[in-house]
Amino acid sequence: MTATTAAAPSRAARWRAMSRTDRGRWLVLGCVLAYLPFTLLGYGTDIDVADVLRAGGDWIDHGEYRFSRPPGAPVHELGTALADRLGGSVAVNLVAVALAGAGLWSVYELTRSDGARWPGWVTLLVAANPWFWIAATSLGDYAWALGLALLGAVHAQRGRRVLAGVLFGLAVGCRGSTGLLAAAWLAAERTGAAERRPPWRDTFTTAAVLLAVGLAAFVPPWWAGGRSLAFLRHPVPFAGWAIHLGRWAVKNAAVIGVPAGIVFLAGVRRGFGALARWQASVVVRFAVLGFLAEELLFLRWPYKPLHLLPVIPLVALLVGASPTVSRRWMVALFAAQLVGGVVGSTIGEPDVPHAASSGRIKLQVVEGPLLNDVRCRLDDRRDGPRPDPTDPEQLRAAQTRAAILFDCQSRTWKAE
Repeated sequence: MTATTAAAPSRAARWRAMSRTDRGRWLVLGCVLAYLPFTLLGYGTDIDVADVLRAGGDWIDHGEYRFSRPPGAPVHELGTALADRLGGSVAVNLVAVALAGAGLWSVYELTRSDGARWPGWVTLLVAANPWFWIAATSLGDYAWALGLALLGAVHAQRGRRVLAGVLFGLAVGCRGSTGLLAAAWLAAERTGAAERRPPWRDTFTTAAVLLAVGLAAFVPPWWAGGRSLAFLRHPVPFAGWAIHLGRWAVKNAAVIGVPAGIVFLAGVRRGFGALARWQASVVVRFAVLGFLAEELLFLRWPYKPLHLLPVIPLVALLVGASPTVSRRWMVALFAAQLVGGVVGSTIGEPDVPHAASSGRIKLQVVEGPLLNDVRCRLDDRRDGPRPDPTDPEQLRAAQTRAAILFDCQSRTWKAE
């Protein structure tokens, strides 16, 4: 036997020999392993950390539900409290990693089933976004809701209609606005080429289960709100379309980042090639409808960059669906996002932090959101254990600590 024939296949050859499904699983596992060290950094920098822990803790300890903020997030609040009791912030973050991994696997499967040439690179575009990375490794309902919704889309596509409805309903129970993603999927499968549409019975089954589970999840907030719809009222008043448009633009720019934004704009024309597949691809229709719905919602309530988290996989799905997109551009976009997680830039300075009525253009080089998030969380750990928000005497201190961390996070998009 010659040395050539005796030699074991190279690692690259073994990777190519795998089925696409197996490659997707290993790819997602690699992303999850990359996220794991960040789960050791505490609960994270979201302003609602203390209130979410308080809401779930009170529900478990006293059987009394008081939502963390309107309209509530019962599935996430209760799940977070249970994880916190089992293993503190590490367990809470591990659940977020698991659901983010489910979301990444769903992106891979949706892209693969749509016939994309490089589903792995599409998945990596989502995984490398620093805001997705932050959501995947900290307390917050963002990764929970998105992961469940994307899983619902995969199972709906595979004909598992009851399971899809349950997953969509749980996603809504984590974050009410996720209903837009579920609605986008249901609308997407009812449009396009007639011969590709599922039977009406399938769509109705998914919608009925979604409504049943989603409405059941919001019985506790309804009850806590005096058995009225008062729990739906948003506490932050409308500030005017000009102000909202400015906030919308600044935070959209923060989510994509300056390095990735430059690369994206250089090749975005090719990404529009996906629109030519509107009639044939439910994934394209889902991505377009979901993107428009999420951006319009954010224009009305432009508060946190992480509220735009669903936009990241939706844009990635469109990129993967375009027949004119090159792998070289996707690799450059992946690399630019990694760079943007470390080095970023602000584009504006508000007149009043967190309550701007005007602002001015101010370009300022800052730490990228991922690096900044790590620094903020490490600084917080040096300040000692966080106050316990389930203790009424410590709740105010816990809320103040969360607000300080959120202010630290905002330095990545708000010039000072």
